[in-house]
Amino acid sequence: MLQALTCTPLLIAALLAFMVSPVLAREEIRTEKVHFKHGASSATIKGKIKGYEGVDYVLEASKGQQMNVSMATDNGANYFNILAPGENTVAMFVGSTSGKQFEGTLPKSGAYKIRVYMMRSAARREEVANYRLEMIVTGAPQKAGASTDAKASAAKGGMPSKDEQACLQAVSMKTNNGDVTLLRTETSEANNLVVVGVGPDRAPWRCLVSRGVVAEVMSMTDDGAL
Repeated sequence: MLQALTCTPLLIAALLAFMVSPVLAREEIRTEKVHFKHGASSATIKGKIKGYEGVDYVLEASKGQQMNVSMATDNGANYFNILAPGENTVAMFVGSTSGKQFEGTLPKSGAYKIRVYMMRSAARREEVANYRLEMIVTGAPQKAGASTDAKASAAKGGMPSKDEQACLQAVSMKTNNGDVTLLRTETSEANNLVVVGVGPDRAPWRCLVSRGVVAEVMSMTDDGAL
């Protein structure tokens, strides 16, 4: 009976490999560089993922340009997030809460990650998603010295705008936290996008605001991805 319970070093190693491999699989994100053809402002990619697989499509763009990303997929649990240059976990756009299309002005220059993934519930079932991702970048880069971020606003007068104040108040009430800080503001004809940091870690929240009226308050933390 004691011999039946004895494990050789080789067997132990095999058991450990079996236990660890599913965890490693959940963290697997492959990277693909996106290049527009000469003279083009868009690119379309067709792909497929299964379970916990993910893809980072890396696209170079400049501050002030307009980006439009849309997804068509045969799996309702298949989404994409957008991560700004330098970010690897916190998304500026979270598809699982905002839908399958993003359109906005880019806040900085650099390499943007468009991260395609499956929601955890579907990933656990090893579901498959076939998708088509369209990426469009238009407009001229913002000239040096021009800025719409919070620091520029403070330098001009030190006081947040009406829309910024409305967002700060709305996020404070939503999170029940008075420690809120203005991070940046992006203007558009329809609504202004105001990003606020909450707490000592400055967890990002965003508001869609127009004329002091907040239309939407949403966390920007990546809570649905891999």
